Amino acid sequence: MLRFFRSLRQKLLAESRVSRYFAYAVGEIVLVMVGILLALQVNNWNEERKQRQVELKYFNNLKNDLNADLESLDYMLGLAADKVKAAKRVKRNSDLDSIGSLYDFSNDLLALIFVDEFRPNNNTYEEMKSSGNFSSIQNDSLKLKLMNLGKSYIGIEAAQEHMRYDFNVFLEDFEKYVDWGKYFNLGRSDIPKLDLVYDSVYIARHKDVMEKEVRELYKSKVFLNNVFLLEINYTYNIETLKSTKSQIGEIIDILNRELD
Repeated sequence: MLRFFRSLRQKLLAESRVSRYFAYAVGEIVLVMVGILLALQVNNWNEERKQRQVELKYFNNLKNDLNADLESLDYMLGLAADKVKAAKRVKRNSDLDSIGSLYDFSNDLLALIFVDEFRPNNNTYEEMKSSGNFSSIQNDSLKLKLMNLGKSYIGIEAAQEHMRYDFNVFLEDFEKYVDWGKYFNLGRSDIPKLDLVYDSVYIARHKDVMEKEVRELYKSKVFLNNVFLLEINYTYNIETLKSTKSQIGEIIDILNRELD
């Protein structure tokens, strides 16, 4: 093809047909420019396709992380609900000056004292930010929702840090009144799994003493105030966790549309 154009150009020059040569030359330049533009377009298309493949890989990993977060949030919601119920029962019994069952009392205190925290699976999100791929996401709505979810995670962590302090005060005051270790047979308990076995023989023999400890505990304003704070904090926490679940659900819907 190039040999043909070269011979045609030489023929036109030899025949002194300058005007036709110029027309040919312009056409040849246009042809070259079109070829360059097409090559650039193909290159851009290939780059966009590669970037899209990277984006979709991140989206799939994000979806997996968020589904894991949903499971964790459901678990945390269950814990928070148990704590609110336990706090209400302890408050009600203290108001009625009722011990009830020492086992029920101990179970309520276990619910209040057992602590676990939500830790988001945000490795993919952090990797996207550190690698610069987050800014290249084409879906602006998705970017905004991911940033807002990040703020919600920070809020949850701040609330958990606050509750750590309240918990420590609660536990310290509780231990002043109740010798809680006497309730359990630690030799038969599976402590790593928090599978605690009650020492029913000891409880039966020392029932009066143990009930007296609980009555003294119910007189502690510090203890009762902290039970109240636990109820308030975990009630608020439930709403925060539910709101975060809704945010994640919206993001997963967008990711599903992108992946489809």
